[in-house]
Amino acid sequence: MQSPKIEKYRHNSAGRRMITNVPMARVGETIHTVITRLSRESKNLETIDYVYVIDKKENLVGVFSVKHLFSSPRKTRIERVMKRDLVTVSPEMDQEKVSDIALKYKIKDVPVVKAGKFLGVVPNHKILSILNRSLQEDILHFAGIHKSHLEFENTLEVPFYKSIENRLPWLLVGLLGIIITAIFITSFEKTLEKHLVLAFFVPTIVYMSDAIGTQLQTLLVRDIAILGNKIKILKYFSKQISVSFIISLITGAIVFGFVAILWKQPFIGFVISTAMVVSFIFSALTALATVFIIHKMGSDPAIGSGPLATVISDALSIVIYFTVAVAMLT
Repeated sequence: MQSPKIEKYRHNSAGRRMITNVPMARVGETIHTVITRLSRESKNLETIDYVYVIDKKENLVGVFSVKHLFSSPRKTRIERVMKRDLVTVSPEMDQEKVSDIALKYKIKDVPVVKAGKFLGVVPNHKILSILNRSLQEDILHFAGIHKSHLEFENTLEVPFYKSIENRLPWLLVGLLGIIITAIFITSFEKTLEKHLVLAFFVPTIVYMSDAIGTQLQTLLVRDIAILGNKIKILKYFSKQISVSFIISLITGAIVFGFVAILWKQPFIGFVISTAMVVSFIFSALTALATVFIIHKMGSDPAIGSGPLATVISDALSIVIYFTVAVAMLT
């Protein structure tokens, strides 16, 4: 039998999971003939659970278990021991459906046929692998992470250099943004020298902006996965921005209290807290917009939104922080 090229079949299909070096017999052969051939070819076989019987046109017409080879007289023709009511799948069938069929009919290997012709089998170890992967996806689904609406890359299946190619450009964009931001900060040297306390809260502004943005990115990626096109963007954005606004008011009030009490500079505390509120809102909006835009572009927001949204959030938070501070202190 000529081995089909499994690469031509769709990913996660029976055709991509099947093997072709399996025990076979032809109509009219005896048990003795099959045993002799299998003994000679055993080193090349990928499974020995069943013997598949084909006719002259390579159509699958029967199957019997290997144990029948040793429990039947050597001169017995295979037609007398083979099972004719076959359970088969097409090469295009989804792999999870194949595993369901294997469990339903309690068979170790599932034959793959197309227009009657025998192509190969999906073996037991691959069926177990499919079931394990399906279980993992179900567990992730229970945790709120689901791929039903996403066609993003499987991290473990992507080639090593392809992973670098996918991720590096986003990180380089982030690096460029940070360099530009660092140059921007140097223009506020005089303000920092006069009000040193402003410098103390730069890490706070950057961290909290990142934290709020990361939370929203994670939530939106998850919600896109679960709800897909059911998400009403305007309503979704409105709710998340409102929540972020309340959070920013609370954190801003805490910072104001610390600066007013520890540094005894209530006005500077008010300036810092005001700048925090504004930067947090913009960071939240940036995070949501970045995920949504990357998703609409057909790219994976799990890869692109993190670095891109982070650099935009960092740059915006610092620009807003110093702009508000200078505006209020001059």
